[in-house]
Amino acid sequence: MESDPLSEKMRQWALMKAQTDTTTARMNKLRDDIMGEIVLRGDKDEKGSASFRLPVPVVVGNKTYEELKREARISTTLNEDRALALVKAKGIEGVVVNIPTIDMDELYAVHSEGRITEEEIESLFDTKVSYAFKPQPS
Repeated sequence: MESDPLSEKMRQWALMKAQTDTTTARMNKLRDDIMGEIVLRGDKDEKGSASFRLPVPVVVGNKTYEELKREARISTTLNEDRALALVKAKGIEGVVVNIPTIDMDELYAVHSEGRITEEEIESLFDTKVSYAFKPQPS
């Protein structure tokens, strides 16, 4: 049977995808195991990070790994519910801003009343098309 060039490319892609999935799963498992060891055996700092010096450096290609670190990354976000409760309790509502937004139900209601046209409604929406590669295994 003669090979189709597109089918051959798809075969190669599917093989590489399967290998990548397997490799990624294995890398993630190794990373999780290593992170657990760093927590158990590493030196912790005041920020919550931990580091561990390898007994034997690991050389791969042109990189040498001598120390492992489990770095704490802290992000701070405002809890809107607690902030609004505090503002209300303290009577400082002046710090609250109202940002205008469109009530879609009301927009369609005025359209159904004939106050804006179908063309006007359609002009309010942007359409973007994107494409995804979706092989269909059987």
